[in-house]
Amino acid sequence: MKPINVLSLFDGMSCGRIALDRCGIPVKNYFASEIKKSAIAVSQKNWTDITHIGDVKDVMWPETFEGLPIDLLIGGSPCQDFSSANAIFGDRKGLEGSRSALFYEFLRLLKEAKPRYFLLENVKMKKDAKDELDEYLGVEGVLIDSSLVSFQKRPRYYWTNIPNLSTPEDRGVLFREHRSRDKEYERKFKVNRTPSRERMWSNGEGRTGNKVCCANVSEADKIYCLTKKQDRSPNSGLVELDDFCRYLTREELEMAQTVPIGYTDCLSITQAQDVLGDGWTVDVIAHIFNGLKGAI
Repeated sequence: MKPINVLSLFDGMSCGRIALDRCGIPVKNYFASEIKKSAIAVSQKNWTDITHIGDVKDVMWPETFEGLPIDLLIGGSPCQDFSSANAIFGDRKGLEGSRSALFYEFLRLLKEAKPRYFLLENVKMKKDAKDELDEYLGVEGVLIDSSLVSFQKRPRYYWTNIPNLSTPEDRGVLFREHRSRDKEYERKFKVNRTPSRERMWSNGEGRTGNKVCCANVSEADKIYCLTKKQDRSPNSGLVELDDFCRYLTREELEMAQTVPIGYTDCLSITQAQDVLGDGWTVDVIAHIFNGLKGAI
């Protein structure tokens, strides 16, 4: 297979680059559009062959790429305005929202660069919003839950023209079998006991209909979707520790997204939570990218 040119919009910490490497697809040029400094720092720490091209609004075809053809366009446009978590609080605006409107930048470059293949990821959303994206992209989005390849529940829609799109087989990955059992290491992530965090933990009783409570995932099969912050609900869950609880460790967060252990070591744990919460579950993306073999 010949090396390909990739344009990654809203690149984050370059999960797409990990996925390509994981399924053995050679990369000639990987152009990454991203503005979050912490995400760029992770990308630069782990990859030396990525060209960072700044804000998606400033990316111009063909000037930014010196006329190079793009074989694969990928991106997960910001999803806050589609998110069902936001809908709980009456705040979901779809494509009219300020963040999710960046989808139109993906659509613009899809039309201008005319890549051979594309992939767009976004959250599970209402049918009317999903139908709208289906129409814009000319393909039907497929719902895949990261829980098939990871111990994280993370349902996401994927729109692509990559051949042979399918749902991964369930690997049966369980959190209780992969969680840390090292108390000394875990204590680095212990939750400070405050009134608000006591309400959040709720004596480990989990979600009982109270929006401020977080799930107790200490011995759970699966955790919930990673979010940018672990100190609020909804979040991925909390784990019993000593007389109280802890957040997920850095390694658990990385395993949940199936990124290499240590991938975010250059960041503080707060920054790592942020970029991992924004990221892709790499093994889902690699499963989709396998369809490129023999197609390019």
